[in-house]
Amino acid sequence: MRIYFVHWNESEARERTEELIAAGHEVRAHWSSEQEYKWGEYLPDVVVISLDRLPSHGRAVAEWVWEAKKRQHIPIVFVGGASDKVKTIREKFPNATFCSWPAMIGVVGKLT
Repeated sequence: MRIYFVHWNESEARERTEELIAAGHEVRAHWSSEQEYKWGEYLPDVVVISLDRLPSHGRAVAEWVWEAKKRQHIPIVFVGGASDKVKTIREKFPNATFCSWPAMIGVVGKLT
């Protein structure tokens, strides 16, 4: 599965993407608010967004993903985050999936 992984800390993003790669997924990671979200020919099967750091930035990425009809079919999985921030984002994205870090690999695996 092709995964677009968003986390706002490069070292943590690399660590988490290693878990996904070890599980057999192809992963592209994004960790800077200065990077653009252009995918070009790369359209992922799922977007995984960490809510541990800068949850408002994660929300903005999710909004961008689902704003275009050609991307609305892509599942979004939000991982981690403080409960108050998760609650707000869950209200905005009721069709997204929310999980903890230990559950991430299993949740993503079920989306295939």
